[in-house]
Amino acid sequence: NQTRGLVERKEKNKNIMDEIRQKRVLMIPAPFEGHLPSMMNLASFLSSKGFAITIVRTQYNFYDISADFPGINFFTIDDGLSESDMSSLGLLDFILELNSLCEPLLKEFLTLTDDFDFIIHDEFVYFPRQVAQDLNLPKMVFSASSAATSISRCMLMENQDKWVHHGEEARSKLEELVPKFHPFRYKDLPVTAYGSMERLMLLYHNVSKRETSSGIIHNSSNCLENVFTSAAEDTWGVQVYPVGPLYMTDSATTCPSLFEEERNCLEWLDKQETNSVIYISMGSLAMTQKEEFVEMAMGLLQSNQPFLWVIRPGSITGQNSVDSLPEQFSQALTHGDRAFVVSWAPQKEVLRHRAVGGFWNHCGWNSSLESISCGVPMICRPYSGDQRVNTRLMTHVWQTAFEVEGELEREIVETAVRKLIVGDEGKEMRRRAIELKKQVEDSVRIGGSSYSALTSLVDSIMAL
Repeated sequence: NQTRGLVERKEKNKNIMDEIRQKRVLMIPAPFEGHLPSMMNLASFLSSKGFAITIVRTQYNFYDISADFPGINFFTIDDGLSESDMSSLGLLDFILELNSLCEPLLKEFLTLTDDFDFIIHDEFVYFPRQVAQDLNLPKMVFSASSAATSISRCMLMENQDKWVHHGEEARSKLEELVPKFHPFRYKDLPVTAYGSMERLMLLYHNVSKRETSSGIIHNSSNCLENVFTSAAEDTWGVQVYPVGPLYMTDSATTCPSLFEEERNCLEWLDKQETNSVIYISMGSLAMTQKEEFVEMAMGLLQSNQPFLWVIRPGSITGQNSVDSLPEQFSQALTHGDRAFVVSWAPQKEVLRHRAVGGFWNHCGWNSSLESISCGVPMICRPYSGDQRVNTRLMTHVWQTAFEVEGELEREIVETAVRKLIVGDEGKEMRRRAIELKKQVEDSVRIGGSSYSALTSLVDSIMAL
């Protein structure tokens, strides 16, 4: 009887897997460094559960990652856009143009293949929404951002008049708390450095149309954002799946970066004392003025703390290299005992290293998640968009960071670094960060909230 029961269970499991394999899922990531990896982690997870996955990518920012995902099919849409188009249009108009160009191309592809049961698309490539509706295909939105960011865009659309007026009175109003969105101030809402408010509202209007979706998938966790995932469900009236951090799932595959990582920085970290290094990286898009860059460099030196600094090529306005920095900084790099500069770093490995005691960052969502899941406190210097929202989460909800605002001077940098690395307040933030790390780790284990959300997502796709 036991043998017969085992055979029946195996046969049942086989039938379930056969049924899942019949589900063909089309996934469309946004072509940006901060969006592709988390979508690919989700694709790897769904593939590991037996779904047949096809990734549709745009020609813009294309680089071949197919060898790293052998069980997944890839198709490229020739959108005709280039880096020069990004430069001439600016980020906002570029995204709007990309969506306009790609909608008919995707519809043509799907009409010819007619071979998919379900679509998952990144929130910023919303062109599949109308195509799915025309072809009667169910769909879900994938957000590589926090759930709080999704809500904040709606709050900004409701309160955009706050940014129309100028002067001291207007600035003071931006310090006020947004009603029903505690603890966010108006100044924390995701305005942009990449275009006009008018174009931003058009983009957010398109991004926030989610009522017709079968669900919203967030690369976040209920242990971090329970209040905001519930608010998102109330706002759009659909199921929200907080499935992150996706890079911590068992099936996660490292997605190759647009930038070449300099791994020799890990050897340098091996020589440093535990929790002594401040790691600085401002992400894949943010730009820094030359004057601020110099103040940052000198402040880091004056802090007397070892630092690992990612200086992305082309990220400093009016500056092509670090060679023209003050001689004192160049000497520190030459000796290499207290300063190490790279053009790009293997960030998750850096943050997991015992020597790293703090992270100075723009507070993009990927970096915020990685900081939390590695138990590293942060200094936040938001640049644009959702970085303001994430900064408020880090500083006032989780209390694992503090923000440096206003004009950057070397004394401010020095004080901030020492506060985080050797000060009592920094030690308390590190303690809270480690506690939060444990909660995140629990969430992705069997029975945890993110694990359960992924299981629920699989069941939901099967049922559609």
